[in-house]
Amino acid sequence: MSVPAPIGRARDELTAGHVLAVAGLTAQSVAVALRGALQVAEAALLLLDRVPPAGESAVVAAFLRHVVRERGLDPEAGRRLRLLLNRQQLAEIGAPPLDVAQAALDDARCVIDLVGEWICVSEEVAREREQNRER
Repeated sequence: MSVPAPIGRARDELTAGHVLAVAGLTAQSVAVALRGALQVAEAALLLLDRVPPAGESAVVAAFLRHVVRERGLDPEAGRRLRLLLNRQQLAEIGAPPLDVAQAALDDARCVIDLVGEWICVSEEVAREREQNRER
């Protein structure tokens, strides 16, 4: 099974975030981690035919409502995405220590993995439904 494009791009963001953190650019690392997690959140919303709203907080709220609550994605993904948004907002005030940047990358990785799995399962179910309709 191939990896959906948004998941691959989000994982690339994690790699970039790790490089930034190691280089001491922890605020930038947290921002990149959030960007990767938001990419998969938006991909999940699009899969449900929902246009992602403008603004990070609005995307998080829509993701929680439509993907976590209505579609049953593991609530851990929603919790981690909210936490990641909070970490990024704090990083705008001042550069966080390395362990906080690493925690943000871990949060993003969790969101990306959970949403990636959910997207793959959703696409598989859609294919099976289509095959059953054709019979």
